[in-house]
Amino acid sequence: MRTLGINWVWHDPAAAIVDNGQVVAMAEEERFNRSKHSRNRLPKYSASWCLAFAGIDSSDLDAVAVGWDIPSMGATPFVDREDLFRGLFGDRAGQMRNVDLVWVDHHKAHAASTFYASSYSDAAVLVMDGSGEDQSISIFDATTDRGLRLVHQWGINCSLGAMYEAATVSLGFGLLECGKTMGLAPYSGSGLSRTLPFPELLGQLHAGRSAPNIDGTNYVGALKSWREYFSTAFGDVTTPVELLERDSKALAIAASAQRTVENVYRVLYAEALCSTGRDRVCLAGGVALNSVANGKLPGSCYVPPWAHDAGVALGAAWVLEPPARGGLEPAASPYLGRTIAETEGADAAREAGLHVEQFSVSESVRQLTNGGIGAVAAGRAEIGPRALGHRSIIALPRPAAVHRRLNALKRREMWRPFAPVSTAEAGKRLWPSHGPREQYMVGNEATSGYARAVMPAAVHVDGTTRPQVLEEESHLRSILRELESGGHPGVLVNTSFNGRGEPIVDSAQDALKAFQSMPLDFVILGNLLVTKTPRGTLARA
Repeated sequence: MRTLGINWVWHDPAAAIVDNGQVVAMAEEERFNRSKHSRNRLPKYSASWCLAFAGIDSSDLDAVAVGWDIPSMGATPFVDREDLFRGLFGDRAGQMRNVDLVWVDHHKAHAASTFYASSYSDAAVLVMDGSGEDQSISIFDATTDRGLRLVHQWGINCSLGAMYEAATVSLGFGLLECGKTMGLAPYSGSGLSRTLPFPELLGQLHAGRSAPNIDGTNYVGALKSWREYFSTAFGDVTTPVELLERDSKALAIAASAQRTVENVYRVLYAEALCSTGRDRVCLAGGVALNSVANGKLPGSCYVPPWAHDAGVALGAAWVLEPPARGGLEPAASPYLGRTIAETEGADAAREAGLHVEQFSVSESVRQLTNGGIGAVAAGRAEIGPRALGHRSIIALPRPAAVHRRLNALKRREMWRPFAPVSTAEAGKRLWPSHGPREQYMVGNEATSGYARAVMPAAVHVDGTTRPQVLEEESHLRSILRELESGGHPGVLVNTSFNGRGEPIVDSAQDALKAFQSMPLDFVILGNLLVTKTPRGTLARA
């Protein structure tokens, strides 16, 4: 059975091909049209690429699964099967008379996207986001033999996502920029945060405290209610975003939103385990990208790299056709996107006056240890909002001034943190292992004194970091091992390869364009090493 899963409507459209339960390809629309989050667009380019990668035509599909039950939500464009197929596949839609269209409950698609990606044979699944069709929090009991069973669900008036995004907008950031609020919160210290009067989720949470009047009709209403609450409770923030770490009002909003998420997380985590009788949890939904809250959960916990809405493309396909396995295989790989071929981009790089040679681990390490900042665009692109070594900017995480150089290079606020990537052996000395959470940069950890000495540019003001331990063979892993063999710690700063306001680069063309527009010293492009000058000269920021 061949199924195309899609996420569509609102933001982060994506497509995934599943063949007999196995993932063949997955891609996000923003990587093709270069519009971050690609709001209100069909995933037509990503769907077309997935079909081409799988070597099939749209008429070869058995089903198209959408990660939303849109007909249940009332009048929405493209609810009609023919209109939707025409929008996705153009003239080919007329050949798809035998292809089923299946609408999948949004939270169920999220749940499938995390449980079936994990290596677990059974787990509780906790989904938290802005909203699904009419819910914002769901708990499922999941087993590989019986699938997903809904246990509990809460409405949009209990939306952690709406609360946190309202705090984010109140601080002066845009929609879908909640990661900035999470990065700002630790600057508050311990005296500014308070637990918000969040609606009582389980009848005991914040007992005796009245909840704000939250509109639970839809996400827009909930967001508006929470924005009014923050304005009344804290006052309006007028400080420019680049200086928010100095504004006590802004810090109080960020810290209070973060503290509330962490407190509610603990309640929901306990409820998920106790109501299902399981001893491990899978998380999904946009709120599950809150790596600080994830890092504070005890026990065995899995968060996929695609916890955001793009992940429901894969989850919807898996609801129709889950993988046939008993929880013994490794977790699904995040590297499911477009491939940069071995010498792709060589001619374009030379025509642009760039120096091109074969990739060399030793030369890459030499550039890094001489203070250079490089980038990697090699292999299949990772899926999700965090670069995992295939589309990354890298640098030695010391001295501490590297932090400022990188923020200037990416034109970010100077207070924003960076994360490290390491080998498993090096990671043991830098932070306590948190299992699968450290594979995809989805869980913050406290750092050791040794870590704070050797990677100051990748440790946040509260002494934590959001690590990635790289286990799959890649150019980046070769560089880390070469650093270790040369007497250096096997750790680098790893941040996404993109300019301000842009999606992560995807193709060789994207990578070369970004490389030329930023003060980077080198880029590993497929099996090539591209620099702006011959060996020996660095392009300083």
